[in-house]
Amino acid sequence: MRVAGHVVFVGAAVFLVAVTADTTLTAQINPGSELRKTPQEGGPRRWKIVGGDITLKSAPSPDADDVGAFANAAIVNNLGCMEVADQVWCKVRPFRGGTAGFARAAQLQPAQGPDGVMPMGVDDSRRRARVRDFDSKGKVACAQEHGQAMGTCLAGVARSGGGDATVVVTFPNGFARNLYFVHGEFVRASATMSGVGTDMDWRLQNGRYFIRVDDQRYELPTTLIFEN
Repeated sequence: MRVAGHVVFVGAAVFLVAVTADTTLTAQINPGSELRKTPQEGGPRRWKIVGGDITLKSAPSPDADDVGAFANAAIVNNLGCMEVADQVWCKVRPFRGGTAGFARAAQLQPAQGPDGVMPMGVDDSRRRARVRDFDSKGKVACAQEHGQAMGTCLAGVARSGGGDATVVVTFPNGFARNLYFVHGEFVRASATMSGVGTDMDWRLQNGRYFIRVDDQRYELPTTLIFEN
C-alpha cells in the first residue's frame, strides 16, 4: 500500500531488502520488491532490530570483530546490504550517528516511524526547507538569549514522513535556525554564529518538544512534525 510516497504497514510486517557491495549497487534479492532497495534507490530509510539483541560486526561475517550492539527493537539507518556465503548482511548505523557495522538481515525489518509510516527513500526535508518549500507554517514559543522570557517566532516545516522533518524557526530580528528531526526525535540544529548545533538537550512532554540549542530555547507542538 502506498500513501503519499511512503509505505504503510498493513497487517504483518514486510521483511528484507537491498543488496550492495560497499557503496556500489549490484544485483539484488527478490527482484521486483521495492523493499530490497537502499534509501538512495527509494528503499527503506531505517531498520528495526527484531528477534532479540544483536552484536554489530566490523565486516559481514560472524567471525568479524564486534564493534557495537543494539537492543531488540532499536532503530538504525539502512546503509545497504550484501550477500556473503549464502547469508545477507546489512550495514547499519545509529540514526543519531556513531559507529557503523554489519548485522544479519534476518534480524532486521523496515522500520515504521512514530506516525505509523514506513519512510522510503532519502529524507528530502532539509533540501525543501532550504528553498522554503514548507508543508505548514505557524508560530512557536522561543527565546533567543540565555535567561530571556519566551516570546513568539515564526516556524515553517518540511516533512518527509516517519517523523523526519526540518523546522525553520525565525526570530523577530530575522535570525533563523533549522531544527532537524529524525524518527520523531530532535537530533541537532544547524550551525550558526551561536554554535554548531550540537550543544543541546530536549524532551517530549504533553505533546510538545522542549528544546535547548546553545542559549536558544524552543517549544514546538508534535503536530508540527507529524501532521499531514
